[in-house]
Amino acid sequence: MRRRIIALAASVAIVAAGALTMVLQPAYAALPCTVEYKLIREWSSGFTAEITLTNLGPPATDWRLRWRTVGGYVLPGFEPVPPGYSLGGGTHTPNDPILIPPPGDTLPTGASITVRWGGFHSGYLEPPINFRFNDQACNEPPASPTPSSPRPGNPDPTPPTVKLISPQNDEFFAAPATIPIRVEATVAPGRHITRVEFKTRGVLLNVDTTPPWAFDWRGVPENGGTRVTATVFDSVGAATVREVVGIRVLPPAASTDARPLRVSGNQIVTVERDPRPFRARGITRSTVEAGCPPSTSIWDGPVDDASVRALRARSINTVRMSLSDACWRNGSLSSLTDRNAYLTEVAAYARRLIRHGITPIVAPRATAATSIESFWLDAARAFRDDNAVVFDLVDAGYPAVGTADPSLVWSCWWHTDADCAGLETLYPGVQSLIEQIRRYGAFNLILVGGLDGSNDLSGWLAHRPTDFAGRSLAAAWHVDSTSACGTPACWRSTLLPLAAQVPVVATSVSTPAAAGWLSRHGIGQVRAADDQ
Repeated sequence: MRRRIIALAASVAIVAAGALTMVLQPAYAALPCTVEYKLIREWSSGFTAEITLTNLGPPATDWRLRWRTVGGYVLPGFEPVPPGYSLGGGTHTPNDPILIPPPGDTLPTGASITVRWGGFHSGYLEPPINFRFNDQACNEPPASPTPSSPRPGNPDPTPPTVKLISPQNDEFFAAPATIPIRVEATVAPGRHITRVEFKTRGVLLNVDTTPPWAFDWRGVPENGGTRVTATVFDSVGAATVREVVGIRVLPPAASTDARPLRVSGNQIVTVERDPRPFRARGITRSTVEAGCPPSTSIWDGPVDDASVRALRARSINTVRMSLSDACWRNGSLSSLTDRNAYLTEVAAYARRLIRHGITPIVAPRATAATSIESFWLDAARAFRDDNAVVFDLVDAGYPAVGTADPSLVWSCWWHTDADCAGLETLYPGVQSLIEQIRRYGAFNLILVGGLDGSNDLSGWLAHRPTDFAGRSLAAAWHVDSTSACGTPACWRSTLLPLAAQVPVVATSVSTPAAAGWLSRHGIGQVRAADDQ
């Protein structure tokens, strides 16, 4: 019997519908335990997996499950353990986990327990080995499909030079997907390329013997992230392998659902078989400052299906959810249960909006640096499997225009260091936040504001943040009647040059003049909470 399922992830995590196919079935029933390992999600820096332990021996109390990690894991894992359970380090290295249940916990004979486990890796992922239940060896799972192609040795001093230009790490597609695989390669003088092999997790997809070196992988079903390799062989037998990781095919969306979004050039576009430009037409909904966990609704008004249908009837396609960071204030002093209860409410509303064709934007109201970092790590875990959700970093924690050296403030906006100590910024720097969000597996579209409550975007391009993992950043702009950049002249000189290079979304607009100007120039906008 299956005793219970324990998710070592935030309770609001939305798991990709298609688990990866690497399932390791029990092999030796005569042993005191069996283990099944299933890789659920993988990206370029991390993974999420399920481990199912079945006790074949006598009932075990205060049991322990140990295993060894291989393939470049870097732990501790980021999946939080439920109250009462812990995931500690092993006796060999800190990368060898121990699952420890609550004191007095008993696993009966024949009972199973499934845990969700995750962590970071260095690019080469192998299933764990040496599972031990109370120091007794469980079955060794049979060999799984090779996660990626073995690297050919290159005794030749001049192997082919290879670049895998498509797809890219952590790129995602709509199901059923056609994934274009494109390679650029050169070889040493006097040689020629004989063939290029395209594989996914060691399974041969195609062999190309003539340029251009390309293959369209068609009909790819939804998955939680796979790998694509291209191996280039030259005429003397030298070979070079290039690999991309975390290529994900999203579940099919219902016809009425809001679509996943990404950036293409200076536009936001939908992720579907026929991508379309996306322009926000939205409003703001706020949570009340009631702390957490919520005793009643956390929202400032109705959030049921009828209210969402009413928004669609007004041609609203975006709702910016302005969230309190009270649950994350002072970081570890807020309980995981409270934080999960709050995010459960947020995620439920986000899913309701998506089902009705409305794009949710997650935007915290920042009051402390520690809480905003904690918020974004929890949000990354909660929404990383739903790319229809947009993240708004909401840069409110920087000095107003004219109160500090602009060049220093913009530098600290990009990356906070010792020179920023006197500014009392709330943020650790947008570059750090972006990298953390991506590292935790969330490749959602991210909106990045500027200074002066996100009204000043004058230095955005000069200090443009990078997003090598997600490649989906847009600028966010706020304007109200008191804004320094509150005139058409400023909008023309600041917004239009920026919008020519990156997407711009006005995520808080409270003046009719600005709303009209933005509409005339094709810039998406969300009305402020007090102007609806």
